[in-house]
Amino acid sequence: PGARIIAAMRTAPPPPVESLSYDAFGAARPAERLGAEQGARGTVLMLSGLAMFGLDAQRPAARDLLAFGDELATAIVAGGRCVVRPLAFEAERDADGCVAAATALVELARTRSPGPLIVLGLSAAAPLLAVVGAGARCDGFILVSPPILETYGNRPDRLDLPLAEALGIPPAIASELGAAAPMHLGASVAPRALVVHGASDRIVPPSDAIGWRASLAAAGVEAARLEVAFAGHDLAPCRPAAIAGILHALDAVGRSG
Repeated sequence: PGARIIAAMRTAPPPPVESLSYDAFGAARPAERLGAEQGARGTVLMLSGLAMFGLDAQRPAARDLLAFGDELATAIVAGGRCVVRPLAFEAERDADGCVAAATALVELARTRSPGPLIVLGLSAAAPLLAVVGAGARCDGFILVSPPILETYGNRPDRLDLPLAEALGIPPAIASELGAAAPMHLGASVAPRALVVHGASDRIVPPSDAIGWRASLAAAGVEAARLEVAFAGHDLAPCRPAAIAGILHALDAVGRSG
């Protein structure tokens, strides 16, 4: 089914888009909902570092990861679900503000969620969603190329150069999120989880994804891991396989619900 959806989305008309807003960093911030709410099979809240951490979308690694997010969102909508995602904005950010923003987005998506609500984090946005933890109360949790930020807890100087330089993750925010123990809190986000990563990721090592899946499973989460052969941090050049695996996981959440 995932392969058929990916093939069909290339010729599908653009999905309907609704402008939304949520409170973050002291102001109303822009978001959007893709897909028709009526008759939708569920909603996916997709977070990236673009809105949450204010990443520079012109950095090649960040740009390519966002491109994967766009392709994935199109496929999810083609599969009959809505996608809620925040848009870029300018603001002074800190870790507490990022957590509050993610919490507000979960509540926004919940109010616009016919059916199951799944949260999906790209790269460092995945541990951010994990810190939201028990407050999320979602049906599924998907982590794409997630770093283990505990490595940098309260130590910004430890932030690996590929993560800081390639994506532009602010070291102070990453270290404060790591100090909040996202891998521990992530077990409370949802009863099911999928960790997706590339076998050739040079920004976040595959061992981080392996650790995430093991931690979630040890805490009682029904956690699976999809390693995409030859793929990098942005899942290229094997994005169709990653997208098909994520669509399959979304269908599994729907069946269990």
